[in-house]
Amino acid sequence: MNQRPLPTPWNVYNLSRSPFFQQPLEFGEETPRPLSLFVAREAELASLRGTIHGAGQNGTVQAIAGASGIGKTTLVKELKALVIEDGYLTTDAYVAILPEETAEGLFGRVLGALYDTILANRPQSGDNAAMADAKILVRAARIGSGGLSFSAPMIGGLGASRGMTVVTPNDIMIDGPRVMRDLVRMVQGSDARGVMLHLNNLENLSESDATRAAEVLRALRDIMLLHNGLHYIIVGTTDAVHIAVNTHAQLRSIVSTLALPALTIDEVHRLLQARYTHLRVDHARTAIPPVAADAVVALYDFFAGDLRGLLKALEDGASPLIGLDGDRGHSLTLDELRQPLRHRYAAELGALPEQTRVSQLQKWGMTTPDIAHTQKSLGKLWKLSQGPVSTAVNYLVGQGYVIACPRNGAEPTQYVLSGVSRLIFG
Repeated sequence: MNQRPLPTPWNVYNLSRSPFFQQPLEFGEETPRPLSLFVAREAELASLRGTIHGAGQNGTVQAIAGASGIGKTTLVKELKALVIEDGYLTTDAYVAILPEETAEGLFGRVLGALYDTILANRPQSGDNAAMADAKILVRAARIGSGGLSFSAPMIGGLGASRGMTVVTPNDIMIDGPRVMRDLVRMVQGSDARGVMLHLNNLENLSESDATRAAEVLRALRDIMLLHNGLHYIIVGTTDAVHIAVNTHAQLRSIVSTLALPALTIDEVHRLLQARYTHLRVDHARTAIPPVAADAVVALYDFFAGDLRGLLKALEDGASPLIGLDGDRGHSLTLDELRQPLRHRYAAELGALPEQTRVSQLQKWGMTTPDIAHTQKSLGKLWKLSQGPVSTAVNYLVGQGYVIACPRNGAEPTQYVLSGVSRLIFG
């Protein structure tokens, strides 16, 4: 049966589908978004990779900090692909740091990720004694024993002989560090150079949750983060990473932080060109860029480094216009994109259930769209006290119409309109 892909409107540009996807790239050339499309970040990759190599038999903890949508996740995926080539074990998965995190919960998930990583890369290791011990604790962490006894080897502090036992998540903190050490020693005694684990989700934590994560990571420093041959990458927004790893000197002393800058406009053009080439339907013909280069530059300025937001705007602007100029595509100009973008984003804003917040955003956008505000200055603009301002700002940030800038020391947080808001208000 012929498995040719179905036609799409993007065929007008000699593209099989939209080149403006916002999801991270994936492992494997047969995937819709292969890692071969990764561009730029050469210096950052060299730094992250070099730190792991330079550690020798020791472990490392590195943090990647940057704004939402800047490309942190894809950078980590590319790093994983490289360290696999270098002889380290890793997987495409990550361990989420959760709101109201606990030391027992995070340690259990990290131990499970280490177990899964070894099993995925070395399936023959499943019968190893260290893996057998880890399996019991990982099972308890994931599904618990439900208060029931089950047959399992008695390990570490739980006993020295086989028999019936109850293993609870709390037991992970007793025997888990030894099991984790045994797993890493098993890896180092094999043909692998070490293991890399990815801790994520700091991007989605509130300030209080990031503070809680800092306490949890400090509590787990010695028993989880300092094993030889175990390499951690912690990923999140600039403020969340700063709180999580810099609040306590015990963590700050072992974590190296990489501040990820926005892609330059030249790098964005390289990224788009790589996608156009990859998605060609007829490889004998070049693809037609759906959006003109100068329009990409203009939208890039609107989104100020938010790559995800830029790509979404390119797709939102181009999609309604495909084919309306005849049977051959042409690169759309900014003037052509402006109307569908404003119409779409203004309609989305008008559909929000919190119309009071919409009115507040409109007052900001129609009076001081290019000014960074603090909650105090917004209180003056909206004639509100600090409490209602905080509620309004948090709502608008959550909806993607306002961006909280990274804090500068003890200075109050500054807020700016997002690219979507700037497009709405011109």
